[in-house]
Amino acid sequence: MPNPTRRMSTSRRLWLTGLASLLACSASWSAVCDDPTSLRVALIPKSRAQEQRTTLLPLLQALGQSTQRRVELTLPSSYSAVIEGLLGGTVDVAELGPASYAMLMERAPAVSVFAALSSADGTDPQQPARYHALLLTNADSGLDTLAKLQGKRVGLTDPVSTSGALLPRAGVLRLTGQALESYFGQVSFAGSHDRALASLRKGQVDAAFVSSTRLDEAVRAGALKREDVRELWRSPAVPTNPYVVRKRLCPKLQASVRDAFLKPRPGFEGMYRQLGTGPFVRADDADYQAVRELLGAAATQPAPR
Repeated sequence: MPNPTRRMSTSRRLWLTGLASLLACSASWSAVCDDPTSLRVALIPKSRAQEQRTTLLPLLQALGQSTQRRVELTLPSSYSAVIEGLLGGTVDVAELGPASYAMLMERAPAVSVFAALSSADGTDPQQPARYHALLLTNADSGLDTLAKLQGKRVGLTDPVSTSGALLPRAGVLRLTGQALESYFGQVSFAGSHDRALASLRKGQVDAAFVSSTRLDEAVRAGALKREDVRELWRSPAVPTNPYVVRKRLCPKLQASVRDAFLKPRPGFEGMYRQLGTGPFVRADDADYQAVRELLGAAATQPAPR
């Protein structure tokens, strides 16, 4: 006569085996891609948070419509916070600086570049716009050469900013043979290009490194006149900020994010006018290879004799 206890034990083992297989499959499926119910977007700090939020409202609305998800915008206080959010999975879509993108990819290839803004003048409508790092002083300061700034106070934006820190470090080393902190008497970080410009105009620093695009925007907004400042140095041109998406997002979600940026939509023309740019265009990793090469070459180039 069959042993009922043995039958029960066998049935239990089969049930547990099936459950384990189901859980393993579930874990495998969840490991394939991330499909969050809310899309978390982060922007590097460039100007006042509310200004960034208001200007990009048409894009945020388009993201919500295209992805059918609630869009959560965060405006971290540093470039590094955006990088850590992408690596840690707490940020899904982000704007990065060219150099901060290169630094992230050196740590882990966790994101894909998919878009960048084009130039307002339409000279190359299918390519990301290009910009420069600038060293500025107040026009009435009498500080009209780099040599006169030795030992003076200089303002940067963020330690990971392309135009507000990394290109300036490489440029100062190439031009003077000294590290930026050694050449200047005091170095401070304003946190954004707008605040760096404000610190310069208020006399809190003697010079400031900012991006050419942020200077243009400040002039358009009436925050200062171009003749108020003097340009002492300009870096080689670099491609504008890349917009990236986390690679672990499900392919369908990634596609809907790309569509939101690249498909013309109502309200985008006004947004582009406020930004002083042309439309979003497709971008990829190859567009930013020159940034890696420029930073590496400038940092190792000897000072001119």
